[in-house]
Amino acid sequence: MELVENDYWWKTLVLDGPGVSAALAAEVEVAQPQGFLQQVQAQAVERVGDKVHVRILYPLIDDGRYDPSHGIWNGAWEMGQYQFKVKLRSHGEVVAEDAMDLDPHTFFPFDRMYIAVDARPQFIECAPRQMLYMNEDEASFMIRIRNHRVTRCNVEIDVTGNENATRLAGPWHFALNDHFQQQKFSTNGWGTGEYWIRIRTLVDGQPVGPYCIRKFWKQVTSEQPPPAVVELCGYPEVMVDGYSFEEVTDIQFVPNTLDKTPDAPLVSPTEPHEEEMLRVASLNWSQEARRYECVYSNFGGRVEREDTAEQRKHLKMLLISDDGGNWEKPNLGLVEYEGSKDNNIVADDRNHPSPRDLEKVHDIEHAQFRFYDAEKDGPVNLDNVFVASGKQHFPFACKSLQRGKGGQDLARAEAGQAKELREDGLGVMPSEQGDLNDPHTFRPSGGEHWPFEKRGDEYLVLTRKPLFYLGVGMDLMHTTESIRCHVEDVGRKRLLYYFRPGAPAYPPHGATYDNMHLALRCLGVIWTDDGLNYHRQFVLGPDAHDRIGSQFYSMGMLQKFDTLGDAPGRPVLDKCLSKINQAFPRRNLYLGSTLLHWGLEQTQAPELIWTRDFLHFRRFRLHRRSMIENGVGGTYDHGMIRESYKYHEFDGQWWYHFTAVNTRHNGYGYMARWKSIEDLREKFPNHAEGPYFDTWEGDFIGGKQTKYLPAVARCKPYRLACAEPVDVHGRLVTRLLRVDGSMLRINAQTDPGGGIEVELEDESGRPLFDCPYHFEGDEVAETVADISAWVGQQIRIRFNLDRARL
Repeated sequence: MELVENDYWWKTLVLDGPGVSAALAAEVEVAQPQGFLQQVQAQAVERVGDKVHVRILYPLIDDGRYDPSHGIWNGAWEMGQYQFKVKLRSHGEVVAEDAMDLDPHTFFPFDRMYIAVDARPQFIECAPRQMLYMNEDEASFMIRIRNHRVTRCNVEIDVTGNENATRLAGPWHFALNDHFQQQKFSTNGWGTGEYWIRIRTLVDGQPVGPYCIRKFWKQVTSEQPPPAVVELCGYPEVMVDGYSFEEVTDIQFVPNTLDKTPDAPLVSPTEPHEEEMLRVASLNWSQEARRYECVYSNFGGRVEREDTAEQRKHLKMLLISDDGGNWEKPNLGLVEYEGSKDNNIVADDRNHPSPRDLEKVHDIEHAQFRFYDAEKDGPVNLDNVFVASGKQHFPFACKSLQRGKGGQDLARAEAGQAKELREDGLGVMPSEQGDLNDPHTFRPSGGEHWPFEKRGDEYLVLTRKPLFYLGVGMDLMHTTESIRCHVEDVGRKRLLYYFRPGAPAYPPHGATYDNMHLALRCLGVIWTDDGLNYHRQFVLGPDAHDRIGSQFYSMGMLQKFDTLGDAPGRPVLDKCLSKINQAFPRRNLYLGSTLLHWGLEQTQAPELIWTRDFLHFRRFRLHRRSMIENGVGGTYDHGMIRESYKYHEFDGQWWYHFTAVNTRHNGYGYMARWKSIEDLREKFPNHAEGPYFDTWEGDFIGGKQTKYLPAVARCKPYRLACAEPVDVHGRLVTRLLRVDGSMLRINAQTDPGGGIEVELEDESGRPLFDCPYHFEGDEVAETVADISAWVGQQIRIRFNLDRARL
């Protein structure tokens, strides 16, 4: 049997005719990918030669299940399938029957993976406004028709639980046109889980065809309330919210943007030993030379130079500056490149591997693996626990887990893995000594993430199943690519790993031309206090204040260079293979940032976030802005701003170095992978759908100009956010604070004629000093009072702001 699409509404099922000449009637049953079963009335049954054509009203608006797929990293969703069954009857007797399956993947275009964004038969564009609602009790969806496919459509919509027929909200009836309509609904009292928005077309007031399902997720968590007595633990309290205050009157909390003066990169590639992609290795003030010194390196370049890239891969180059604004490349005469030492190369590390590189080589040769046994192995040492990424060398390249070539091919075939997984170093097989059916043999597969405890060359595998898999999905068991950040909470002795679950990229949020067009990425965390038991939850997702198509690319916590957490801090910190590895002692507030990716525009920039427990993160809402803003079109930082999450402190300023990219997110692939327009068009025809696309020639030439350039943004210490009056005057009163230092200092700035009054009182409300302290000016550490006499006691602080910022 085959299916013929007459138009967006009508379909014809063609099957072999029975050997009877009498009139025929047809029964049609359709199971749609989402699992719903419909009995469909045949509108016409006619013979055409030796075939029978059965015409049904059945718009294919169910474009698939969008379920995650364990353990296979090819970016694809499990989409399920349609199943059509037809029974032909004559005089009430079944005279013929047939069935066919229809794969929804055939609805989508394909580049290196299925572009599950805009299904070909889908004429309804509907999406929840957010993929994830965290402790929010109102949700909404947006809906319209694709008017180049149909001109009008009536629908019925409701909301249910995952695979549950019980209606939780709705129904609503819409007469759709090409303008978005939005529907809000309450989710008050709904628990944590997946929910379905169900859309079904109406014809003459009756529902026809399949349900179109649009999924969203809700998370309900209980966050600890502010304590009665706040412990700052010796760290400044940055004004991001009212958590530490019992009174906030006529005050707003707003983020600040870092200053890019001078608005230019530190360095651009002008020399033959430099690539198009440069990054900072170190940035220092040399007291001896009385100058700033920046060591930088190559980390990627044009595909046209890949044959000689190894010559430049390990080079370190020097920049110098007297003022931190104007940089130059000194002629050092130290290292020869292409027959000359007239260059700024400090060193060539090809023959000087780092201790970390040597350890990687050692692991590949000598690492042995076995499952943890509590009785035999005793307590787990959390200092030696780490999680290995599913896309890197460890443990997958270790020789103890490899087999001979023939064995690899056999086991890979048995596991149903594609051949190309081996080329990525992912298709790992059990050791020669391991029995394939022995449950005690460690047999990791490509794309799995496992926790280990290092004990010399022996690595104990701490769980019997992977923590999560490479892939797409919002079940908190999948991550798109790597762990993005690893944090050790030293105060709680807790390890936290932040990763990227991905929700379906339903239009209009998804872009077919995005490099990761299958998922809208949010952020989740998995954490452990003992290395054996792991917990997980979402931490951040785009909300209604974000642009459509927004998603989170990465995250990290703000930290000064050369502080706790930098290698070699923890013994196995760098084995986590995450992008950022950090450790923090206890404090009241932790600042961080997330790299926001705007999928439709294909641009990125960082945004300030904060947390007090590493599990619950906050963003500004009404005053949202980027920490470092993108430049205008054609500038060195127009496309993307990739941050380091760490800062230096020079001359009373924070220097926050970042990598600026002059082109959009797809620009890297053009520059580093494709030699011709023909190759590009063949592999990525969907790039032409970008709203910024003009011609293939222009797009290709523009992409070939991609450069990743180190740059610096600056601010006065801790001035990432401030509290300020909504109008002119405002008041803040802290909760009780435990005094753990000798001086009270404020970081503040006043406008002409403005000021800040600071009053201190004990826990009973009695003033500590005879009169308030009055501040005017611009200081980052203005001493307000000597409070050494109250160390260990509790005090309260009152701030009265008049045209001022704290």
